[in-house]
Amino acid sequence: MSAGSWRTTLSMATRRGIRFSRRPREIQRQYKVAAHVTAVPIMWLMSQASGREVSLTPHYHEIRGRAAEIARAQGSPVGGAEHLFLGMLHDGGWPVTLISAHVDLAKVEAAVLAMINDPGYSPPPPPRTLVRNGTLLGNGYVRPWGAEVAFDIGDSYLGLEHAFLAMIRMRESIPARALAALADLDGLEAAIIEAKNAPPSGPPDDAVFLPEGQELDGPLRRAVADALPDGTTFAFNIGPDERTWIHVIDLGGTSDPALTRQVLNTALASLNRPMLDG
Repeated sequence: MSAGSWRTTLSMATRRGIRFSRRPREIQRQYKVAAHVTAVPIMWLMSQASGREVSLTPHYHEIRGRAAEIARAQGSPVGGAEHLFLGMLHDGGWPVTLISAHVDLAKVEAAVLAMINDPGYSPPPPPRTLVRNGTLLGNGYVRPWGAEVAFDIGDSYLGLEHAFLAMIRMRESIPARALAALADLDGLEAAIIEAKNAPPSGPPDDAVFLPEGQELDGPLRRAVADALPDGTTFAFNIGPDERTWIHVIDLGGTSDPALTRQVLNTALASLNRPMLDG
């Protein structure tokens, strides 16, 4: 796959729901997704200000749940940028796949954890609207990042790319400080924006479609991620016939349909679901 088509594929992550999943073995950790995440008042404010409906993408909702669990595991009742960023790293999806081309994700995670574990670290304070008579309401709240970025760009949704851009633009945030020692923040921002603005395209020639009637739901996505060989990721989207396709890609941007079929069948078999024929 050419660099141009790689950027096109990344753009589809924001425009058409495609997601990437790369889980380096160093950061494969299991965090139970929080059952409930407090509502987001800022999204209502954005909707009122812009006259458009603004909502979190399903991927963002999922990562906020992970971030809430990470925050609780570290003793913080409220999730901040650091916890949301760790959730993004552990998920390995867009935009982390693009970030991984510029920086070692294991080193980034280690830097973030070092800051959280520093004696001078203070957990993020809860919003005043969630505190009543000194008691925190809505345990598991994770601040949504990126609303202002989405509004400025003119997007009617809030995705993780908006959250990441907001984090690195706020240079004093823990994700920005961790990344600044390892990568060029301006270069990361430019790469995200370029990928986001690249024109979308249809399924690549080497894409493999799921069996008829199958959906790439959460359990299957995790099973596919677990079946990936080291140094690979996978992309997916919905084709013109409403069927889901995926392809497994190595870090050089090449894809082998035979490997994609092998990974997909391994994942389907682990869930006792019908596999691809042939």
